[in-house]
Amino acid sequence: MVGTSPSMQSESVESKLQEIKQQQELILNQVTEAIALFDSNHRLILFNGKLVQMLNLPSDWLNQHPHVQEVCQRLITEGYLSTQKGERIASFLLETNPDQLFECFNCLIQPRENLYLELSVTVTCNGSKLLNLRDVSNEQKSRGKLKYEVRKLKFLLGLTERLQSATEITEIGQFALAYLVKAMKASFGDVKVISGDGENRQAGMLTNEVSSEFIATYGETVKEMEELLKQGIPYGQGLLWQVVETGQPLLVENYQDHPQSLPNFRLPSLGKLGIFPIPGLSGKIIGVLTLESRTENGLEKTAEQDMLLAACRTLGFAIERAQSEAHLRQVNQELERASRLKSEFLASMSHELRTPLNSIIGFSELLQRQGKNDLSLRQVNHIQTISKSGQHLLQLINDILDLSKIEAGKSELNLQPVSIQLLCTDCLKMIRPRAEKKRLTVSFEFDYNIEEAILDERRVRQIVINLLSNAVKFTPEQGKIKLSVKLAYGAELLTENRPDSSPINTSTPYLCLEVSDTGIGIPLDQQNLLFKPFQQVDSSLTRRHEGTGLGLALTKRLAELHGGTVSIESRENEGSTFRVWLPLTEHRIQLNALKNSEFSLANNSLSENRESAINPDQKRILVVEDQPFNQALITEVLEIEGYKVEIVYDGGTMLDIIESPLINAQNLPDLILMDIQLPNIDGLQLIGYLKANEKWCNVPVIAVTAMAMSGDNKRCLEAGADDYLSKPLDLEKLTNSIHFLLNKNDNNK
Repeated sequence: MVGTSPSMQSESVESKLQEIKQQQELILNQVTEAIALFDSNHRLILFNGKLVQMLNLPSDWLNQHPHVQEVCQRLITEGYLSTQKGERIASFLLETNPDQLFECFNCLIQPRENLYLELSVTVTCNGSKLLNLRDVSNEQKSRGKLKYEVRKLKFLLGLTERLQSATEITEIGQFALAYLVKAMKASFGDVKVISGDGENRQAGMLTNEVSSEFIATYGETVKEMEELLKQGIPYGQGLLWQVVETGQPLLVENYQDHPQSLPNFRLPSLGKLGIFPIPGLSGKIIGVLTLESRTENGLEKTAEQDMLLAACRTLGFAIERAQSEAHLRQVNQELERASRLKSEFLASMSHELRTPLNSIIGFSELLQRQGKNDLSLRQVNHIQTISKSGQHLLQLINDILDLSKIEAGKSELNLQPVSIQLLCTDCLKMIRPRAEKKRLTVSFEFDYNIEEAILDERRVRQIVINLLSNAVKFTPEQGKIKLSVKLAYGAELLTENRPDSSPINTSTPYLCLEVSDTGIGIPLDQQNLLFKPFQQVDSSLTRRHEGTGLGLALTKRLAELHGGTVSIESRENEGSTFRVWLPLTEHRIQLNALKNSEFSLANNSLSENRESAINPDQKRILVVEDQPFNQALITEVLEIEGYKVEIVYDGGTMLDIIESPLINAQNLPDLILMDIQLPNIDGLQLIGYLKANEKWCNVPVIAVTAMAMSGDNKRCLEAGADDYLSKPLDLEKLTNSIHFLLNKNDNNK
């Protein structure tokens, strides 16, 4: 057996140790964390390459087994640790003993920018201390980003909460600016809004906020700055236009010496100025936010700029919302004003047109009454033509006024029990003369399942007459016209050709009024024009057929006023069928027995009153009317009826009569006909004076007006009138009303 010398054994051991050390280093260097081991004498005895890389410490120096205090001091000197944190780490490593087995120490260190290391120290059983450094930069970045997003969200949420309650644009600017100035610790700030286009643009101050410290320093100058801001900054002056054009924020360190600064803003010791764009929803810059900050790196921080830009976007949306709402309010005000002016114009035109029509129709009727024996047949025909022409003109005026009132939402339904069969029969009688003239065959089909309903009789009558008149007008000679009435349901309406798309309940019962003809028909591509105001299918029809093109438009509106709709079927040169669908709810179908009896009693009462109107004592009627023709007409009619008529020419004279001490119970008139539109003082005021006067309060008053606008009836009755008539006067209604009120007044005495 061959022996080995001691030297060879020593070399073999050293070789083994070296091999073990290399293997140890290889293993340690594969570890992703930095490792350092200090022995019980506080000397560094082991480390890996990751430690050198992370802390940027030289390997040669580390291999010299430096003491714990030397290592900590070097890290403090290199700026990797703060003095306080370095001393804490050294103290833990020096004071910890083996009895504190596995006790740990943890802290976060930042050797350089964007590098965060988590340091942990573990005590082993022999008193050694194992230092472990783990790179937590990504975790810290994520944590920091999350923290920033939470902060940004809180910041914007706080701003949004303040803006939500604000509706006016100035209020929005004030809330936002006060919040931003406080959050950014700015000395002053302002919000400017851009107006105008191109080079004519101007930045006008919406609001500004100035700290008391800034005012104390630049008192008088602040006033000059505010005056300049109120005047507005024209395009091209100042740095703000650079921000408007580029859409990028601008930070200015020394505004006083900047060549583009505004003279009135060149203040000494002015802090850093930040100008931020305020974009609208489309991205267009609609304003700028200016803040002056004196905190170190206050506005330069990326995070702060991001939050300010996000705040500016929120502010921009709020400003645009307020501008849109303000514009909408202005448009609504203009529409209301236009509607009011339209109503006033219609009321005025109604009065101006109805006043002469009242004379034309009234005198023609009077001549027909009085002159049957004295006038030739030719003259009677002329008078009848005058009367019919006046009635036709009145109908056109009524159509225009009715359509205008419905479109303005000022028309109300007067619902009452209506006999559908009787209504339709009356309408057929009215158009029969014109149909016979053209030798048209007119037929009527009625569904007896629906005898009566609660409807506005005048409006439904208007609907039926409009449809029948159109059928007569556009059906050639010897053609056919048919009026049908049936009970239908919503399911049938679903397949109809309607000009609207209103929702339909399939189970709803409808009164279906149908007028069919064998007339000229309407091309399919022109049927959409039928229900539009002032529209007729062919311009040639305007020359061949009279009318304004309002009939079907008015029919549609009247049906919609009842909650219904219209439909059409038509083929060119074959004919048309128009249907009006009026919903029959529980309140509209069937007659209420009580209402029916009241209705009958009222008619009987009116008839009895008229029969008993002949009184041996002549009744005195006081007529308050300023139009000479109307005075003459009313006087003539009332004198024929046996009344004594007295005329008052204006409101001022009537007021003097009311207040006259010469008036007593013996010389009071028996009834007053009061025109509403009078010079000096209107009829409604006079009625109020009459009803408030002890002597006059029991004299019946009939209000007469040519305005005939929505609500006139209600206003007159509320003022104290006993009845209401519109011009042109229906002479039979006038005499009936007078008979009724006089008899009622006599019975109450």
